[in-house]
Amino acid sequence: MRPGDEVPASIVRSWQRSAAHGLDMERQPSVEALSQAQLRDVRERNEALLRAARGEIEALHEDARVTGGIVILTDPGGVVLATVGNMDFAERASRVSLRPGVDWGEATIGTNAIGTAIAERHHVSVRGAEHFFDAHHILSCSAVPILDPGGAVIGVLDFTNDSRLAQTHTLALVKRAVQEIERRLFESRFGGHEQMHFHADPSLVDGPHEGLLAFEAERLVGANRYGLDLLGLDWSALGLLSFREIFDAERSTLIGDRPPEENRVRTLRGSTMFARLQPPRRSMVAPSADRRPEAVPIDPVPIFDARVTKSLERAVRLADSDVAILIQGEIGSGKEIFARRLHAAGRRREGPFVTIDCSAVDPAAIEALLFGGTDADEAAAIRRAAGGVLLLEAIEALPLATQARLAGWLAARAGVSGGEPRIAVDFALVATTHTGLAERVARGAFRQDLLLRIGAYTVDLEPLRHHPDRRGLIDALWARIAPPALRSRLEAETAAALAAYDWPGNQRQLLATLRALVVLAEAGESLGRDALPAEIRVAGEPAAVAAAEATVGLDVEIGLDTITLAAMHAALEAEGGNVSRAARRLGIHRSTLYRRVFAKDRPTG
Repeated sequence: MRPGDEVPASIVRSWQRSAAHGLDMERQPSVEALSQAQLRDVRERNEALLRAARGEIEALHEDARVTGGIVILTDPGGVVLATVGNMDFAERASRVSLRPGVDWGEATIGTNAIGTAIAERHHVSVRGAEHFFDAHHILSCSAVPILDPGGAVIGVLDFTNDSRLAQTHTLALVKRAVQEIERRLFESRFGGHEQMHFHADPSLVDGPHEGLLAFEAERLVGANRYGLDLLGLDWSALGLLSFREIFDAERSTLIGDRPPEENRVRTLRGSTMFARLQPPRRSMVAPSADRRPEAVPIDPVPIFDARVTKSLERAVRLADSDVAILIQGEIGSGKEIFARRLHAAGRRREGPFVTIDCSAVDPAAIEALLFGGTDADEAAAIRRAAGGVLLLEAIEALPLATQARLAGWLAARAGVSGGEPRIAVDFALVATTHTGLAERVARGAFRQDLLLRIGAYTVDLEPLRHHPDRRGLIDALWARIAPPALRSRLEAETAAALAAYDWPGNQRQLLATLRALVVLAEAGESLGRDALPAEIRVAGEPAAVAAAEATVGLDVEIGLDTITLAAMHAALEAEGGNVSRAARRLGIHRSTLYRRVFAKDRPTG
């Protein structure tokens, strides 16, 4: 870095992650490219992405050739699928392994635009010495993650050239290209759905920055990032909200040939949009055998059993009476879904649902985000949440000073003496945590007075490994997620393996795995146990099931670690200690292998 340069926060976070992965910037990364057969398999698995991106890559080809750079497309994990551009620079880049078949994820390469864009789920530029390894200081890279209409990162588009050259419009070019790729992906998946094209500026409807939503039976099943941003929503709204929960309008009034400027619609949050509602396109051609059926939207409600459903009913009544709700549960256990259902079922359902992830906001900025600069600051979260629900995710991450102010504010709002002057803002407060707040209070890391204010009613969401009937839950979710024609493809032994796994990522991990199985089934695969990720497949083998049953009464996490670690150590031994080959043998990312094996083996003293 040059003296006086400021290091962006995203780069600092990436350096920290790179070090946590065990990378040493004093030593060059160990890189192995996929074989031609392996690369061909990866490209086949990403054929839909390659097809959607082909036109934009070609459009950027000339820019790259003239400016002396290269355009790179990767898969969701950072494996380079294709490169085009200046041949001379491509040769230089290949000397530092920037070529097809090489994994440029952070866990392998350290800080770089591709891997960091994946980790941050956001566009990023990494220039020269901002790269983790010295060898990559010759590169200046701008990368944008490509999101599918369900919000998943399915690839990265990157523009890289010589770090000595000025980079002025590179990131803008890549962002524009990704917009078009995402539009193609949206149209491909939701051509048979009702689509809404909209924007706050009628001249931008049907342009590259318009919002896109897809509805099935009035339920939101797909979107682009612009559409969600315009509405103040995030990807968790998919499968959850209906048209009437988003817009204050009848759908029938928007269908027709009127120009967007004549189709004015208000959102339930009070903003005005101009829209064009496009009915489903009906094809006159019979569907071919290789045409992918439409995905069935996932309603997250069935993941809640009778106990949690009863807790939800109580939480709704209490929140309606201005009692704060605290939701405790491991990551992926459904805390945000619970909060959204509370909002949808309560008296404030017509109001906004405002979320702050306390762990994702700069501690120096979170107080201003929550309270604003003045009592009348309309941008403050407590103001924006008026008439609705304010969700504070990972509240344990709030700085102590902000905790003190929030505790005082809540006391003043309740009419208790002390704290800030009373401010009459009507909203329901919901907080979530995945750690024990009482234990943090004992350590002085969380304020007792705030815990008393937010923890009047606590909901405990059990981890999935404690579910009394995992097989029944999996069968029910599969019946909801998989189209009817594909449901029989999930073989009994595969369902048994899914039920035997302990799901450290809880419902979020389970739903992601089931979605992946639907994609495989749509491609014509029979879903035997070999279709599962290695760590799930191993957990479902007879010996592993017996081992798990033998650990009844012990910590379930220990049983899972024993099972998966045994497989990982065996793979490492079979591959002579080569981590990359062992990870590929298991079908997992090398960072998973590092985390589960070497973090366990590293001395703690």
